Amino acid sequence: MENKNLITVQSYYKFINEGCANSEKYYQLFSDDVEIFYPKFGFGKGREGLQKFGQKIIQLIDYLEFDLEKFNYIENKEFVIVEGHEKGITNTGIKFPNNTDSFGKFCSVFQLENNKIKRMHCYVDPDFASQDIERLRILNTLPIEDKTSQTKKIVDEFYDIQFGRRKGNLIDLFADKVDWDLPGNKNKFSWVGKRETKEEVQAFFYELSKNIESEKFEIDFITVNGENATVVGSLVSKILPYNKSFSTTFVVILKVVDEKIVKYHFLEDSYKLNEEMR
Repeated sequence: MENKNLITVQSYYKFINEGCANSEKYYQLFSDDVEIFYPKFGFGKGREGLQKFGQKIIQLIDYLEFDLEKFNYIENKEFVIVEGHEKGITNTGIKFPNNTDSFGKFCSVFQLENNKIKRMHCYVDPDFASQDIERLRILNTLPIEDKTSQTKKIVDEFYDIQFGRRKGNLIDLFADKVDWDLPGNKNKFSWVGKRETKEEVQAFFYELSKNIESEKFEIDFITVNGENATVVGSLVSKILPYNKSFSTTFVVILKVVDEKIVKYHFLEDSYKLNEEMR
């Protein structure tokens, strides 16, 4: 037997995803005296409250989407509780969540009567893209020296594995979502460019092994401050498709969160590489 209350709640999120949150079919999901609550907004009542809330959200967010396939529902006779995930773009152009200090998780409690929503209380951080720096600093209580120690541990482990000083898989050190960049001419060099996932990083190492033979890789120094690290060095690589050696200095910029690498930017003389490989 289908649960009509659940269908109503699912329709609420579906209409938002479809951009219909100001349509008549959207408002028909609610009772005339519906009560809504949202952090920082407070309480709203009836259609007027729904419209006022919608106007406020539009001022904060240009695009919002719910991952409906991954919702969890808890139901009883008159309540539907939703645990879910949302993503979008703020009105300042920032994509959220970034999965380092914003995660897109929320929980909403719906109370229904005659298959209409009479009460909707949403519990979520309204700082969608985690731009509330001061409160984040207070709540994120891990001391800077502890973060530095964690970052150094992961960076050292990365290079210990790379140089064969310890066993392990480099890909295991990366978060599921990664800000990865190795600038260069992607039309000529398949291993360069931006990547966003652990799987894409793994593909990088595969492409690199097929196309490059390392002749020298030396680190001059590593600096670490909190979650951030910088590695400076030089390398010589044989570019196999061209059968030529390429030498350059390099800088690697890393960020480590919860003992996983979430940012990896490798900066070398990509112009020189492009000019010499002909």
